[in-house]
Amino acid sequence: MGRNDNPIVRMMKQNVLSISPTFNKKQAQAFKCLLNDYDTDICYGGGAGSGKSWLGCAWLITSCIWYPKTRWLMGRSKLKNLQETTLVTFFDTCTSWGIESGKHYQYNAKSNVISFSKDYGGSIILLKDLFAYPSDPEFTGLGSLEITGAFCDEAAQITAKAREIIRSRIRYKLDNFCPFCKTERTDEEITLVMIRDVEYKQWTCKKCGKVTIGLAPKFLMTCNPTKGWIYTDFYKPWREGRLPDNKKFIPALVTDNPFIQSTYIENLRGLTGSNRERLLEGSWEYNDETYSLCEFNSIVALFSNQVPHGERIITADIARQGRDKTVVGVWSGLRLEYIYSLPKNTVPEAVELIKDCMTRHGVFMHNVYIDQDGVGGGVLDYLDGANGIVNNSPPLFVEGERENFGNLKSQLGYWLSEYINNGLIYIRPDVETRDIIIQEIEWLRKKHADYDTKFYILPKNEIREELGRSSDYLDMIIFRMYPVLNDGFQYL
Repeated sequence: MGRNDNPIVRMMKQNVLSISPTFNKKQAQAFKCLLNDYDTDICYGGGAGSGKSWLGCAWLITSCIWYPKTRWLMGRSKLKNLQETTLVTFFDTCTSWGIESGKHYQYNAKSNVISFSKDYGGSIILLKDLFAYPSDPEFTGLGSLEITGAFCDEAAQITAKAREIIRSRIRYKLDNFCPFCKTERTDEEITLVMIRDVEYKQWTCKKCGKVTIGLAPKFLMTCNPTKGWIYTDFYKPWREGRLPDNKKFIPALVTDNPFIQSTYIENLRGLTGSNRERLLEGSWEYNDETYSLCEFNSIVALFSNQVPHGERIITADIARQGRDKTVVGVWSGLRLEYIYSLPKNTVPEAVELIKDCMTRHGVFMHNVYIDQDGVGGGVLDYLDGANGIVNNSPPLFVEGERENFGNLKSQLGYWLSEYINNGLIYIRPDVETRDIIIQEIEWLRKKHADYDTKFYILPKNEIREELGRSSDYLDMIIFRMYPVLNDGFQYL
């Protein structure tokens, strides 16, 4: 799409901006969604090199200039990655548009705030680390933050809970501007109206004459194909034609971007396997099951499977040496009904949590199963009659024979995958843990899969390196298979 026939460029020229950015067709489609008064959640997802970071930076820059004295968020899972990638794209975009550092904006590396000059609106962009740290599961670091809009690069790396928290913070000065002509409200008469049981300020813009309630709370998320909350909340509903009206999913490929270097495309063509499917072809149905034990659709179905209630059981993964977190699950048969967690706890605190769960949910001591490794052994000492699970111990006998697993945890992990793939487990959905559980179960994978040897699952320390956190929820769920084997359940 050329500059002269680009409606977004025409709109820019009609307002404060004199720059004339060039969009590819997919970027232009996304930008229109970012400008209208009804779309709120826009996911621009697909292959590498499709102009995702540039799109987000272009939107933030233009918004800061269009809407004076507003506040915007630029985020990524880790602040360091944001500074080394997305922020560099921001600087490059400003340079190409003639927006000069030190003159038109300032970047404070200590506070991680970009401040535009008064002549360029006086707005700010806050750079935020959006990782789900065990020490701050509620994202209190975002506190009483109020923003006008948000852009999250590589959004698949954050949790669904982080997304919800950010969404709840988009409210700053939304009713101060007309979304049609970008004019700031002055002394227009305000009328209070109810829309979907929410009260809004409605006014008639003096410049364009249109009735409006102001800007829509926009959240732009960009990503490469992945299996997680973006797949289930955006891609799959879009593919099936049931994406809610306020959400937009825009797939994009490197071949949609005429401005990318040809050498970059050649590098992508050199990829193999699932990396080629995801990054070059932009496929969301990529084959990542060479080492995976659980089918992704079966993982998602965990939260809707029809599973009967049964005996109350507790399984617990205890934090190691004060690191990670203690996660306790309360089961009714093979239904995981309640999950409790403690970050960086002591042995007495873990013991108190388990005893409280036993009392609250009526669980007998002989139905409590605890990770006995490390600190877990200390917890078990205070719970006489509970069952300890030693991860590296020999596998259990099944039908009189010891199965060919390298250790007990690998045996339990393989059994868990069989139960998941056959729809025999249910997990009560919770916005705080659902995405985390899906991600961790995806990492229930074979180790040494190419060798003819005993079967192992990927150990916890290797999963931590990939996820950036400990797989405590996965371990708690794996331990539910111990009484399954001990009680003599038949293999599926």
